[in-house]
Amino acid sequence: MSELRFENVTVRYGRTTAVDEVSLTVPEGAVVGLVGESGSGKSTLARAAVGLAPLTTGRITLGGDPIPARGRPRPLQMVFQDPYSSLDPRMTVGRSVAEAMPPGGSRADRRAEVERLLELVHLNPSCAGAVPSRLSGGQRQRVALARALAARPRVIIADEITSALDVSVQGAVLNLVRELQRELGLAMLFISHDLAVVRYVASQIAVMRHGRLVEQGPTTRVLTEPEHDFTRELLAAVPGRTTRRNRP
Repeated sequence: MSELRFENVTVRYGRTTAVDEVSLTVPEGAVVGLVGESGSGKSTLARAAVGLAPLTTGRITLGGDPIPARGRPRPLQMVFQDPYSSLDPRMTVGRSVAEAMPPGGSRADRRAEVERLLELVHLNPSCAGAVPSRLSGGQRQRVALARALAARPRVIIADEITSALDVSVQGAVLNLVRELQRELGLAMLFISHDLAVVRYVASQIAVMRHGRLVEQGPTTRVLTEPEHDFTRELLAAVPGRTTRRNRP
């Protein structure tokens, strides 16, 4: 079972509460979109899940068990906003992807797995010998996805993975995310400040503001019958979108 659960999670930095008693479930095989404005606590919640931000109170479990702090491969993998900073600029694409794999296997087997993963994210395997600086932003984000998949995770957290990309590239990466989720059946927490992006990939949506979840539910319900004023504000900002309650 790969259900990711946040139970009354609070993260404080000194007197500042970044995440305030958040409870959220990412069901097995589902994509849950977490949306909110900058500074709402979305990324802090994600970092807490992968051990990069300490919990003040609450707990985070995967399949009912605490997420191990050490060991490889990690069952929870995170893809960050800036693919260039998340990849070692001195390491080739092939080495970077191979580094994330579970230990074992021959050199030939690992090379074949790198090629398979690159093809899975629609990259030519020939780019395995390139360094990140030789790739475009969209290509680097695909490498970051391949690297995350190399660890054979049970859940992926995608933190604003399209916000640093050109608009022309964003659609292709979002289509890839949908394709990977459909083919691999991965559970995913997809974080964005853009509700239009989240609604395209997620079956459920959670809305975060000032460190708290103010609304969550199935995507269709949240988009057509938003219960919180902040959710309605986010929907009003989506071009061409009108909620039922806002209709004359």
